[in-house]
Amino acid sequence: MSIKRILVPLPGSAGHTGQIETALFAAKTLGAHVQALFISEPPPVTHAPGGLTVTEMGRTVTVPSINWHAEEQERTARNARQVFALACAGVGIPMLSANDEPGSPLAASWRKAEGSYVEIAVQRAAAFDLMVAASATVMESLMAIAEQSLLRTRRPVLLAPARPQSDLTDSVMIAWDESPECWHAVSAAIPFMQLAKSVQIISVDRDASNRQASQAEVLAYLRCHGIAATARVVAPELRSVGDTLLAVGAEHEAGLLIMGAYSHSRLREMLLGGATRHILKNASVRPVLLAH
Repeated sequence: MSIKRILVPLPGSAGHTGQIETALFAAKTLGAHVQALFISEPPPVTHAPGGLTVTEMGRTVTVPSINWHAEEQERTARNARQVFALACAGVGIPMLSANDEPGSPLAASWRKAEGSYVEIAVQRAAAFDLMVAASATVMESLMAIAEQSLLRTRRPVLLAPARPQSDLTDSVMIAWDESPECWHAVSAAIPFMQLAKSVQIISVDRDASNRQASQAEVLAYLRCHGIAATARVVAPELRSVGDTLLAVGAEHEAGLLIMGAYSHSRLREMLLGGATRHILKNASVRPVLLAH
């Protein structure tokens, strides 16, 4: 598949530097259009000091509080747009005006919306090839945007670290477990791997013979796409699968980790833990491309 439309949702209450940098680097690398979606939540119904409380259509609202909230959201949106515009200029990506129609490669656009962070981001994700989201290391509630996008739209999600420290196409590592979800992730990441300097396939298993046949299969698949890769199996020892993958990625200074998401049921992962949720909570150093 090709990646020509990238969405980066920017919830109004979180920092966005890592997401923006990662999204723009991906767009620059792939010649793609990237859209920043700034999402603000509706004004809360609260009582500000000295506010005038009125009842309208059965709802109690405080007029000064709502006005203050709207002004604050507008200021935050302006600042976020300026950060995004400066970041685009810094990497040479032209930013379209509000009246321009997205469609040209290697361009950026800005869009605002109000409502639930998760619902709006997930709804928009279906119209894009890739979403760049943040892990729980940036803000706990942001993990839900990545998680729900994976489960409800089946679009790949690129988890951005708070401070990108590596090149997406330098060294790529595939966390291979031969599941359908892992195959989806490998397929989605083909555009990145075709530009990578090196690609390695890592399986976590105490018995290497369990993975040899499937590793040979994915090596053949990658060769058909012009991608040379190496493969090996590592034992988890005393660490979890998620910890093992992060440790191996750090050891090899991987610029991008690729893995399938929720190979087990989401309920099982929530109750018993699993590699997907561990990565969503702890991917703080390098980008991770997930697909379900």
